[in-house]
Amino acid sequence: MRLFTKRKTGSNIANHPSLKVGLLIAEKQRKAADYLSRKTQYWNRNSKIVALVIFCLLFGGACLLLLIKAIIHF
Repeated sequence: MRLFTKRKTGSNIANHPSLKVGLLIAEKQRKAADYLSRKTQYWNRNSKIVALVIFCLLFGGACLLLLIKAIIHF
């Protein structure tokens, strides 16, 4: 039984599959953010606020609808 062994100093973490998946997802997010930034580059502040409000109302309403349906059918 080896109690006092040296640990390997090699970096196996750099080749871990989950790290590669995380980097791939981050790259896709960056590309999507750059695309959306280019699309809204010339919008003024009020247009961006209106788009944000519409987005929040739309998806907030969808979430509320799902929540109500889950409570009713429970």
